[in-house]
Amino acid sequence: MSNGGALDLVKALIAFDTTSRDSNLALIDYAEDLLKKAGARCRRTFDPTGKKANLFATIGPDGDGGYVLSGHTDVVPVDGQDWSSDPFKPEVRDGLLYGRGACDMKGFVGTALALAPVMAQAKLNKPIHFALSYDEEVGCAGVGGLLADLKAQGIRPALAIIGEPTLMHLVGAHKGGAKLVTRCCGREGHSSQPDRGANAVMMAGEFMALLESVQEELRADRDLRFDPPWTTVQATVVHGGTAVNILAKEAEITWEYRFLPDRDPARIVERVKARAEAEVLPKYRARAAEARFDTALHAHYPGLVMDEESPAIALARELTGANQTEAVAYGTEAGHFQNSGIPAVICGPGSIEQAHRPDEFCALSELEACEAFLRKVIAKASA
Repeated sequence: MSNGGALDLVKALIAFDTTSRDSNLALIDYAEDLLKKAGARCRRTFDPTGKKANLFATIGPDGDGGYVLSGHTDVVPVDGQDWSSDPFKPEVRDGLLYGRGACDMKGFVGTALALAPVMAQAKLNKPIHFALSYDEEVGCAGVGGLLADLKAQGIRPALAIIGEPTLMHLVGAHKGGAKLVTRCCGREGHSSQPDRGANAVMMAGEFMALLESVQEELRADRDLRFDPPWTTVQATVVHGGTAVNILAKEAEITWEYRFLPDRDPARIVERVKARAEAEVLPKYRARAAEARFDTALHAHYPGLVMDEESPAIALARELTGANQTEAVAYGTEAGHFQNSGIPAVICGPGSIEQAHRPDEFCALSELEACEAFLRKVIAKASA
């Protein structure tokens, strides 16, 4: 692997298979080595297994303030996807860099790391921080530990730039979200006598229809900056049943909500639970008293609330010349930074339309634009 140039570094990062189910430590070791060679002061925080780590690194003076360049190191799986090349052997074709994570979001991370020697040589008056996290793709599970460590150590950056793919546009707001799992518990029986049991698969079907109904209720509350402009609720995975002639004892539904960032998401879960108790369970409990729904929250992340006075947005506007700040429906770690008292803006290379898909790519022109932007950040920190 070559350390020379942003493109080489992005390629090097893509070659690490950091799918969320696996460790990211090899990539973290690689990034920390690069940063330490540039004189960075580095800290790690780990997941409970010790097999995944966040890396926080600082180049420049000690003290409060400075700019965080934030990116996650994990990527989504490639299982079942039809790639035209090896997703972990990056290739450039027709001005596009292909590989898992090319835009989401090793393009930004690699470009930023490539500039570490430039930061080291600059006479920084404000520190530049790197925040590289694990498990963003499974509910922003890693960044909380990093932010808690900063608070415990009294490290107070002035703002954060989260380099998720935005085609280098400025994004100042995004929806929050959560992953939930509902277990439908019924009673087994012979399928020829459905009234003598509680078919958990049928319970699951009614529960999913209820989720659709709750989403329809939420459509009336709109914020036109988002697409779609309302809170969404939907099931995405369902499992249940053992045989065609057995009433299922259990079924499991994985579902999500993505809410407008200044709304209360607890009301969504309360509404779903209340309606399930009132509208679905009575029929099944009449056949089996033990019938129930058990819902557990598996992951959640806060929304990013638009703050037009944010110093992060002000800096990004100054350096890019952009007049417009956009809002997006997908989630990032920016809301966590904002909730920790660190203003955040999202700006990074590549398009979210390519993220998570086979043949994910980032245009080389996007990486060049990102490098130009980050060089301006370095100049601003040196002013």
